[in-house]
Amino acid sequence: MQSLSCLFPCATVLLAVSGFAAHAQTPAQPYTVEVWARVLFDTQGRAAEYALVDEAQYPAQFAANVKERVARAKIDPPRDGAEAATLRSGVRLDFQVTPAAEGGSVKIVGLSMEPLPTKRYYASYPQDVAKTGGWEGEVQASCTVGPEGRCTTIDVKALPGIPESVRRFAKASLEGWTFEPQQVNGKPIDGEYTLRLRLNTLDDAPEDFRRDKFQKIFNSR
Repeated sequence: MQSLSCLFPCATVLLAVSGFAAHAQTPAQPYTVEVWARVLFDTQGRAAEYALVDEAQYPAQFAANVKERVARAKIDPPRDGAEAATLRSGVRLDFQVTPAAEGGSVKIVGLSMEPLPTKRYYASYPQDVAKTGGWEGEVQASCTVGPEGRCTTIDVKALPGIPESVRRFAKASLEGWTFEPQQVNGKPIDGEYTLRLRLNTLDDAPEDFRRDKFQKIFNSR
C-alpha cells in the first residue's frame, strides 16, 4: 500500500456538514465516515480521472469538497520497468464527524490507497463473545488482494487476550470479500487492504440476583 503523505495537506481539514443528518442518523458522540474514490493517476502522478463511490449518499457540499481535494492529489508514480506508469486504485478517506445542533464539523483522520471493496461479507458473530454482555474488542486483518480481486493471504493481529474466535471471525469475513484490484498500466497487480473491526456485545441481559454470587464467579471461569 503506497503512502499518501503527498496526497493531501497534513493540516487538519474541517468541513461544514450542514444537512449530513439527512443521510445518516446523528448520534450524540463523534463517529467515523469512510469515503471511497476511484482514481487513475497518470505517469506524472496526478489524478487524471476520479469519482466518488456512492456519491449520491453524501451531502453535495461534502462530496464537492472531497472531489476537489482528490483532483489536486499527486503521488510518486509507480514504475513499469524503467518507465513511469499509470496507477488505478481505490483511495479511502476516513472522516470523523462531530455532530452539533447547527450541523457540526468533519475532519480527515485517515488516508490510504488500497484495492476498492466491491463486496463486503461478515461471518457469523462469535458465539462465545455474543454470550458475554458488555464485551468489547478490536482486531485488525491485513489482506493481500490478488489480480482476481480476492484475498490470497490474510494476516490477523489482535491484542493479547482477544479470543481466538474473534480472530477466526475476522479471517472468515475477509475471505468472502471481493475487490477491484489495483492496476499498473492497465494490468491488475497485488495490493494490500487492511480491515479494522471493533466488536461490541450489548449488555442488555437482566441481572439475576437470585443466583449465589460465588456460583456465578465459578461458572464464569
